[in-house]
Amino acid sequence: MVRLVILALVAAAFVAALVALVTALVLRRRAQRVVRNEIAPFPDRTVAELAELRPTFTMTTDVHLDSPPERIWTALEEGAFSWIPFIPGIHYRGADRTPGAVRTLDAVFFAADEQVLRREEHRRLTVVGIRTSVPLFVQSYVADFRLTATSDGGTDLSWTVGGRPALFAFLPLSWTAPFIRPFAKVVLRRLTTAL
Repeated sequence: MVRLVILALVAAAFVAALVALVTALVLRRRAQRVVRNEIAPFPDRTVAELAELRPTFTMTTDVHLDSPPERIWTALEEGAFSWIPFIPGIHYRGADRTPGAVRTLDAVFFAADEQVLRREEHRRLTVVGIRTSVPLFVQSYVADFRLTATSDGGTDLSWTVGGRPALFAFLPLSWTAPFIRPFAKVVLRRLTTAL
């Protein structure tokens, strides 16, 4: 009887590992499709409509960094989040950085095209997720970075992100923010490694 239970547990673990591997491969393939295929910028009206969707998840994270806003801005503009293992980061599709420009977030199992909504150099950057590799789970999102110079020569960085899934959009997911915020703070603090 004990052998049968052990055999069943080993079989269940093997099946779970196989399902996880297949899921990882499918997610990576979908992410690569977003990264490889260029997308034309959405019309301003469409981007504004996406930005105005009521998010079911919202989180704001604030950190103080010892570098001036100009250096933080540079790290946010090109290659942002590349300091996280296995994440190539964010890259613009061209030289344009003005509102309307498209940039791509490439992570191992997730990718998204983002369109710049607001850009105030060294002070504020707002982007809207216009296409994701997992649209059922992330239909759209808005990420807003605000940089404020401090008297000690550093920067107070505030990152607000709000999103909405296509599936289960009626569920309020902001209750998860307190669990995610500590990880977001670590991510932002590590931004200085990209300087």
